[in-house]
Order: sequence, then C-alpha cells, then structure tokens
Amino acid sequence: MRPTLAGLYFSVLTGTALAGMPLQAQESLPLLSVEVDLAAYGIHGPEGVRRGRVSLAYAPEGVRLGMYYLRDTPTLPRFTYPEPPSPPEPSASPDVSTRQTALWVWNTEELIHDGAERDVFLGFVEAESITRVFLYLASAEGTGPAAGYIPFSSEEMGPLVADLRARGALTYALDGDRDYVLEENHEGVYRTVRRLVEHNATVPPAQRFHGVRYDIEPYLTAGFQGPGRAKLLDAYVELIAGVSRIAREGGLAVAVDIPFWFDSPDEETGIYMEAVLNGERRRILEHVMSLVDDIAIMDYRTSAQGPDGALAHAYGELELGAEMGVDVFVGVETTRLLDEDLHTFYGPASEGLPTRGGVRWIVLEEDRDGQARIWLVDSEEALAEITILTQGGRFLRHWPAGRPIRVAADKQSFHNLGRDRMRDVTREVVRHLVGQPAFVGLAFHDYRGLRELLSRR
Repeated sequence: MRPTLAGLYFSVLTGTALAGMPLQAQESLPLLSVEVDLAAYGIHGPEGVRRGRVSLAYAPEGVRLGMYYLRDTPTLPRFTYPEPPSPPEPSASPDVSTRQTALWVWNTEELIHDGAERDVFLGFVEAESITRVFLYLASAEGTGPAAGYIPFSSEEMGPLVADLRARGALTYALDGDRDYVLEENHEGVYRTVRRLVEHNATVPPAQRFHGVRYDIEPYLTAGFQGPGRAKLLDAYVELIAGVSRIAREGGLAVAVDIPFWFDSPDEETGIYMEAVLNGERRRILEHVMSLVDDIAIMDYRTSAQGPDGALAHAYGELELGAEMGVDVFVGVETTRLLDEDLHTFYGPASEGLPTRGGVRWIVLEEDRDGQARIWLVDSEEALAEITILTQGGRFLRHWPAGRPIRVAADKQSFHNLGRDRMRDVTREVVRHLVGQPAFVGLAFHDYRGLRELLSRR
C-alpha cells in the first residue's frame, strides 16, 4: 500500500541543480517514454502543452521516466518561498522520558503467519523501546482489499496487538492508498473503520487497537497537478472527517500521516492549499488538524539544521499542533529510496524531432485521442530509435530538457548513511523539539528499513 516517497515533494524544497555537469560525463540513457493523460492536467490537445517536468528515477533494474506535470503556459513562475520559521533553541538537559517512539510496520501478513519472524519483530520492538506501532491492516487469509475496505480477521490481528501491548507498545490500525481520496472509495474506508470499532467491542481489552491511522497521500492521484486538485483536496478532508466521526464514536484515536509541505505555499502560484468542508474554506493543514488526535510528519531529511532540514520543516506543524491540541510525531526515513533527476522544459518548442544527439531532449508525440507520449532522448542512438518509432506521427514537438535538479536519496533517507549518522541527527532533532508542547516523539519508517540499518556495523 505504501507509495514510493522519493521525489514526491515539491522540487523547490528538495532539489539541487546539477550546475555545470556536462552531459558527456553522465552515463547515456536508453530511449525512455511515458504515456500522459492530457485532460488530467487541464490540456485539451498536444498543441496546448507549453511546458512540463519529468523525473528520472535511478532504480537498480534501470532508469524510469515519470511525469510530474504539464502546463499550458510557456513561462516558469518566479515565486520565492518565504523564509522558514526559526527552530526553537535546544534544551540544555532534555527530558525524553515522556516521549514516544513510533514505528510504521507494513509486513503484517508475514508477522501473522511466520512465527519466527514474529518473535524477531516483537524482540525488536522491546529492545528499541517502541511505544507506538502503526500496524498495517492485513486482509484475512483467503480474502483481499476492495475499494477501501480491508476484511481483516480479529483472530489474526488481535493476538499480535496483544503481544505488542505486553511489550509496552500501543497499536494503530494503519491503512492507506492514494485512490482512497476518490469518492467511490470512501464508503469502503468507512466500512473498515466500523469494522475496527466492532473489533474493539468484541475482543479482550489487550487485543484492542489504540487508534486508526491513514496514510492516503492525495498528491499522488492523477489530476492533482491539474484542475482536479481542488476537488481532490475537498474529498480528502471529507474522507478524514468521516473517518474521524466513526472512529471517535467508537472510542478510537484518529491519526493521519502528512508530508511536511502541507503548510507550505504552492511552488508555482504561491497560494496555500485549501479545501472546503461543511461550507468552510480553510488551509488543508488546519482542516486536517481539526479532525485528528495526532499526525506524523513525513519529515524525511537527513540533516537537522538549515532551511531544508528536519527542524525547519517540522516547526510549522508543531506550532499549529500546540494551538489546536494535536500531538505531532516527526517522521524519520530509513528505507532505500531512489536518486532522481528532475528536468523542467518550457518556452517555445521546435516542430518535429531534434536533429542532433548528445543533448537531452523532451519530445512530445500525439499518441491517441486525448493522450500523448513524452519521450526523453539522450543520445544519437536514442535519436535514431525514436525517428523510426515515430514515423508518420501526427504531432511531434521538442524542447531542450533543461539542466537537471537532483533529488538525492541520501538527503531523504538514512539507509545509506548508517545508524551513527541517524542517531546523531535524531538526537539533535529531539534536543531542539523536546520542549515543544505538541511534540510527542519520533516515528521511524519503517520496521524493515530500521532493522536493517541498525543491524549494520
């Protein structure tokens, strides 16, 4: 259920331009392409594309091309982000005894059915003093999820919840999918929450969930970078409101996971993301915090200080959390992420295909009715290949790919940096935040990643 997090965040907050990097110093890429639904970006035909952004993700199995956005305006905006707030001063002698340590766990099915792995997991929770477990709801054996509903088994989940409670950890029932934001999936999500309430009412106290937690990430949904954004955000807060109502009536705490930039203005318009709920328009983060008991910020940075460090990205949520009575976990990433390059193309396009290789080009081809294909051409060989593949194409246009912005995995995850670096940075984060009223502790993503990282010498 967990979507890839590398490169999701707005590039103004994440990227570093690879200035001066000659193309010949980079390894040549194969011819890459991605199909695009133009309507999702509010564009009615290929001739309406004026600029866009693509991503190159460097996976072990090969480079992948992805689409960030397309626009029908030819120029890039010149919006400047406001300065982030100054983080609080560190505590001279922080008292961390009351802080929680949380852990996302996605491999629940394995823990239910593999006794040896379950024992290792429970030992890890105890050894690392984990006090909150965000435990993915696994479907009952022989069943599967459908449209937001997870048909979990109390007989399978309850004993694991009790085992965690016996080791000092309370459990949130965790679920999430980008498509849950779509209205046709809301009732399935509500059905899951009702089932959780029923579970808690029918099992022994030790087997009861502490709360329900959703990691939905609506910004991954098709249309978020187009005219459908407002509708998606409205649907998102409506969904959280429904979850909150059902869960609280059943005695469950309510929590969500959010990106750190939910309190930031849009990188192009400078406008803060807003949504309407029950006729009231508010900033998205204000709506979310009015509906939940706690949040976990996906504050995935491997440095504490600086305008793009973990402290700067967390402080806005901590201030609002203190004001609205919402607890805040600060998330730490430990899993393997991918390096990405972002290429932004804009301005006047040239008709047809490029005439020379050795420079990266973005090519737009009309694919079929309402669709287009974006190609990245990186070499003379790729240029020769696309010339053959697009023969007879009804619409071809190209732009220089532009100097890449690097979104580095090591900037977001401690996976490659090691446990000592992680411990140094997280210690500094806690030292600065421990005195903040809303800060309740760190949340580590995820069990497998953290276990592997800590096991390495």
